[in-house]
Amino acid sequence: MFEAIENIVNSLGTATLLGDLDGAIRILESLNSTGSESAVTVLLEQIKDLIEITASIHELSTDRRRNSSATLGFLSASDLIHLRPVLYGTAATTEECSELISALQSSLNGIAQERSLIGYVTPESRLKNQPWYSEIYKALGLRTEVLRLLSSAINLLYHKHDADENGNLTATARNYASTLQFQITLVEPKLHNSAEHDTIALRSAIAAAKAVTIHVPASTNKHFAVARSVKSFYTGREKQMAKLKTAFEDTTYIGQKRFVIYGLGGSGKTELAIKYAEEYQDRIWGVFFVDGSSRKNASGSYSEIATIGGVEPNEKAAKMWLRTRDLPWLLIIDNVDDDEVNLDDLLPSGSKGSILITSRNPAHKSYGNVGQRFLELRPMEKEEAHELILKAAEEPRPWAVSVKDCATTICQALGFLPLALVHAAKAILTDHCTWPGYLTYYERQIQRIRRGRLHRRDRSLSRNKNRLGEDSDSISVFSTYEILYQSLQSSQEERFRDAVELLHVFSFLHFQNIRLDILLNASTNPFKEAQQREKDAKEDQALQRKITNRKPKSWGTWLRELSVGLARCMDTPPPLPAVLKNSDGLKQSVFENEVHIRLSEAMSVLTKRSLVMKQDRVEDRYSMHPLVHKWVRERPEMLISHQALWCQVAMTTLAKSILLPPLDDTGVGRKTRRELLPHIVHVRNCQVTIADRLEENKGLRNSFWPTTAQTSTRFGRLQADQFARFSRVYSECGLFDEALQLQLRVRSFVADMLGEDHPLSIRLTLFASGTLWELSRTTEATQFQRRAYQNCKDSLGEHHPLTLDVTDLLGSALLLKGRYTEAHTLHKKNVEEVRKLYGEHHEKTFKALRSLGRVHSRWMEYEEASRLHQIAWEGMKECLGETHLETLSCLEDLAMSFVRHDGEPYENMDAHLVKSHERMEFVYDQRRRLLGREQPYTLLAYFYWAQVKAACHQQEEAERMMREVISTAGVNVSEEHTVVLAAKAHYARVLTQLGRCDEAAELLRTLILKPQYRRTTDEDGDHPDRIAAMWFLAGCQEKQDKIQDALDSCEEMLAALQGIGGNGRGMNHKFRLMLLKKIDELRIKPRESS
Repeated sequence: MFEAIENIVNSLGTATLLGDLDGAIRILESLNSTGSESAVTVLLEQIKDLIEITASIHELSTDRRRNSSATLGFLSASDLIHLRPVLYGTAATTEECSELISALQSSLNGIAQERSLIGYVTPESRLKNQPWYSEIYKALGLRTEVLRLLSSAINLLYHKHDADENGNLTATARNYASTLQFQITLVEPKLHNSAEHDTIALRSAIAAAKAVTIHVPASTNKHFAVARSVKSFYTGREKQMAKLKTAFEDTTYIGQKRFVIYGLGGSGKTELAIKYAEEYQDRIWGVFFVDGSSRKNASGSYSEIATIGGVEPNEKAAKMWLRTRDLPWLLIIDNVDDDEVNLDDLLPSGSKGSILITSRNPAHKSYGNVGQRFLELRPMEKEEAHELILKAAEEPRPWAVSVKDCATTICQALGFLPLALVHAAKAILTDHCTWPGYLTYYERQIQRIRRGRLHRRDRSLSRNKNRLGEDSDSISVFSTYEILYQSLQSSQEERFRDAVELLHVFSFLHFQNIRLDILLNASTNPFKEAQQREKDAKEDQALQRKITNRKPKSWGTWLRELSVGLARCMDTPPPLPAVLKNSDGLKQSVFENEVHIRLSEAMSVLTKRSLVMKQDRVEDRYSMHPLVHKWVRERPEMLISHQALWCQVAMTTLAKSILLPPLDDTGVGRKTRRELLPHIVHVRNCQVTIADRLEENKGLRNSFWPTTAQTSTRFGRLQADQFARFSRVYSECGLFDEALQLQLRVRSFVADMLGEDHPLSIRLTLFASGTLWELSRTTEATQFQRRAYQNCKDSLGEHHPLTLDVTDLLGSALLLKGRYTEAHTLHKKNVEEVRKLYGEHHEKTFKALRSLGRVHSRWMEYEEASRLHQIAWEGMKECLGETHLETLSCLEDLAMSFVRHDGEPYENMDAHLVKSHERMEFVYDQRRRLLGREQPYTLLAYFYWAQVKAACHQQEEAERMMREVISTAGVNVSEEHTVVLAAKAHYARVLTQLGRCDEAAELLRTLILKPQYRRTTDEDGDHPDRIAAMWFLAGCQEKQDKIQDALDSCEEMLAALQGIGGNGRGMNHKFRLMLLKKIDELRIKPRESS
């Protein structure tokens, strides 16, 4: 080995390179005798740098060559193995330098000859203008840096065995080691970014030098005082580890380096810290550990460090000892979570060492000062978690697909939390359960523990140690959360009490997107509703004075209202968290300010413990980890009756955050309410689960009297109020089936309490009928509205405001059923009555005009329809604003009134269609912003926009848009919804226009089947949309030259037309004339073709 090394040392090529460099220097100096050419000066400096390092290596190799046996004798076999590739790299790099210098000399000689012949320096002969100048300068500079780091590597190996009395590297050796690491850090990016200079020789040289840094680290580890090692199945967190490495290797920061890891309990903060210490142990002289969970534990940890240092066993002496250590040390301060532990007191003073802090408290991140300063350790990435649980369970490789699928399911259920995954793996490894059965086992364990603890509490029975051990294993993943919960519950401070109550409320909401404004709105909405009731009462009194022949309230209605009013007075206040109760009767502004302060303080308590995590820095959005979420909700110590109570509190809080119509009918309000849907769904599901458990427990109780929890599940005024508010959210999210269920339940309750003819019952009937309408259950909606209309006339009179509202809705329902004459009569009369009551410029007047305009559109009286819609839109825009949903609806009607189906051109048709295109694009954009992309009314606007495109001869684009809407609506709404059926018919018409007649005909034949329209027609009637589909089919058949088929379709349409509107009124429609004309044309066509 020695002989081989000597041979390499003898052939480094440094002497040859020095000779070449000397020649290059002479030529450059002759070219720049006046010193006026800066490019020559710069290149001279670069070559002098190369001469310096080459001479240094040459001198080093000459010295070692003269005393080779003595020098190499100090090196171990391992040292020689690392020295050999370094020397090879040095020889290869000097050889590349010699080749570059040789090429440089040739080029310089050419320039010198050119200047000699001409007698002066031309611009072309200037060095900076040579095409090779820049590249050769970069190449020489890069190789100079590589030779410098190779020189450092050689010196480090030769000084490796220079050590002090403690066995640590001398200052000279440590300097070589740290310099080498820094040089490598500088050169590697340059090599990576210079592909033309990235040679095998240079890469090999740098790799050899890096190997030396690992072989001889800057500091040899002497102390590793960490209580435990990292688990053998440690997995993932590479990105987080890289951030720690970058932070602590920052050579630009002078002073004590600190970095903070914070996050949820069980996320692996301690494991990551210890893993970092183990990973880079060889670079750190001492690694020490302080338990920061309490002041007492921290002092004990420092005493242990002091003992290691041989000083007095106390905290002060330990900190002083660390402060005076020149060698690099790392101090891990773990679990600094307790409010009573002051982190400043735990930190050693001075400018030396590195400190890694772990905590649940995100406020501690301010202590970080290197790299990114802090790291929030979130649950693991999907692939990392998947690998962790399989490795921890010692699942043999290759992993079966079925096992991997089960692992994925478990990871998702446990929220990708490392600690929970490790405990799940342990249960599987010890054969407590199988992979497919883990989640069932997990739920059963929790329920068994709950029953067992309740049993102990009731009967004071002791259990054996084995059973207690099983409990501990099953819920140890939750022990951290339980300790935090108990610490909050034991405090008497208001902010801690508020924090506990909010934690319970949040546990029954969805675990993500918990907005603070839910709570703020719940506290202030009662004020807004009281103000609205007062305003409505005044407006109602003013309107009542305008009505002649008013009907007085009946004695029965008066008595029922009195009874309900007395019962309300005897009701207990709705269950709410203490922070939302206005017990002192404060004014709105004062109470709102107090709630805001208390909520901020309570949320600070929760976020400091990572029980709740801030989801958004700008907005007050929070989230909970799924396991914490579940634990708080289903703690074994919590009685089922307490669960029922907190579930009701959460439900009441949610409900109070939703204003009843017409309040908050704005884009922002609707957006906020839509975000409540996951919370409503979750709390209602929890309520069902709790009700089932109560039913199970019912048979186990000795008493036949109902408990508080059981009575809380009964349907009363509180539940009716909540259902009414929740139904608004369901409806605005397009979940009309769910909205209808709630509305019918509330309507039934109110009708039983106040009677069918009470205004509140009638309004609830209208809400339910509107939802039935959205579900295309037009017949049922019409029945509801007819009943409400009759009740209004009987109890309130024909001129009452509520009667007019009912009339508008009933007329609209009749219009959809094709009862045009009856709808026209109702709407025309309603416009007159509304004008008398509200005046010309009230929003209700404009709504009535819009409804009448829709009737004229159905009658194909387009000019009148457009006129009415123009008035309605302009009025609504003035009353409610351009982007209000009602205004957008009026604009939609106006735009579509110019897409006419009578086949007749009209004045300025192209200009009107262009304008309609702009308007429908605006309506769609606003609804998408306000309601969401897939909300039914947004899809409707998109489809209408496509219809306008088709009218503007943009059939390709129209077909794409229509197909997209039909696909989405079929899933979100229903394939059998009337609007979806109508959309398919118009889509088929566009297919026909594109020449795809076979597709269109096949689709249209399914759309003319009568049974699918039964829900929207009377028993003796037909539906206009079915006739429209038949009309489009006849047009398709005509385009296919199937004249007889088209004629048959038209004859069938003529017969069906008699069923529109009842009593044969459909025969009076303008469409009949269009149909007769088409029949005449078709009857002539066969004779013409023959």
